[in-house]
Amino acid sequence: MEVLMIPVSSVIPNPFQPRTRFEDESLYDLAESFRRRGVLEPIIVREHDANSFQIVAGERRWRAARIAGLKEIPALVRDVPEEEVIIESLVENIHRKDLADVEEENAIHDLLTRGKFGARSEIAAALGLKEKEVSDNLDAWEFRRGHKIDESVPTYIIARTIGLEEKEREDVVRKYETNEFRAIDVYSAVKTLRKASDTLKKEILKPKSSITPQIAELIVEKLPDNTDQEIVITEVKRRRLDEDEARNLVENMCRGEQSEVSDVVGEIDTGFMFKCPLCKRAYRIFHNEPKSTHSLKEL
Repeated sequence: MEVLMIPVSSVIPNPFQPRTRFEDESLYDLAESFRRRGVLEPIIVREHDANSFQIVAGERRWRAARIAGLKEIPALVRDVPEEEVIIESLVENIHRKDLADVEEENAIHDLLTRGKFGARSEIAAALGLKEKEVSDNLDAWEFRRGHKIDESVPTYIIARTIGLEEKEREDVVRKYETNEFRAIDVYSAVKTLRKASDTLKKEILKPKSSITPQIAELIVEKLPDNTDQEIVITEVKRRRLDEDEARNLVENMCRGEQSEVSDVVGEIDTGFMFKCPLCKRAYRIFHNEPKSTHSLKEL
């Protein structure tokens, strides 16, 4: 196909362009490159009317060419139907990683609602994506609008919460949105919420909780007994234990070693008990006065 030099002024933007933001700094950098070396990669256009062309792909290059003050730009003129324009624009932006997450969600949702594609697998094939990527984008589009989630939250964070109850999903995503959770915290929280007791779930999702997702994950993995979990939760909150201290507490409880548990557990109200998952023995914890020490007695 022949590359033509067409007037920059005769080109109009793509009305189906999924990208809504063009960073000024990067455009000016590209414009400076065009001034020095020209436009090396042609844009793709289709005839709009007798005097103008509509962009199919390459809007960023066209914008930079205008900033650079170029009179002409290399172009491939193609006969492309409207639906193909939408797909080509989206494919170009997705594979160049030029789209913000919310822009990609919007564009894929728009493709689905236009009715040309009967299944998500067809959209995935047209865009060169995995079907799960399309499903994650569509789910995020719906979830973001249903809960008014900020655009700064990535699609993958929303997708990671799929399978949780709706309120749990929202709470986890909100914690990421407000910078209380990092991505690694979201992963730990979701993994733990799938199998945690109601008590532990409440602690994980509580604002500014001292039970971090990593501590919660440790508790669930090491102490399957709910009574044991409640003992650790109580002590972590009361003594404001960090992750390493909580780990020591859990491991000592698993071993059922009196001296080490006493050192770590500190003051616990009489009546608490735990069952060691390794030795299968049940112990009751006693607070000893006046030395303020603790001891374990097998039940």
